[in-house]
Amino acid sequence: MLFREPFPVKKTCLWTLVFILGLIVLFAIFIAVISINIGLSNMNQDGFFIPVLAGFFLIGICLFLYIYFIRFIINQLKEKDIIRS
Repeated sequence: MLFREPFPVKKTCLWTLVFILGLIVLFAIFIAVISINIGLSNMNQDGFFIPVLAGFFLIGICLFLYIYFIRFIINQLKEKDIIRS
């Protein structure tokens, strides 16, 4: 009889979470780029730099949090279970 490895549910779920987080981060960065574009296209108005700064701030926060969560998930993938089934 052939021994088959069990389906890696934990690994599959964590990689799915990485993919979903990536889509959310890409959407937030898309909104930030639109904000920067609007700010730069209205340079003749007072306060044009506010959407530009908000866009750069949003990009920075999103990338920082995404990298933090990716590192956490990779550490969870490396972690071995105490009880082997």
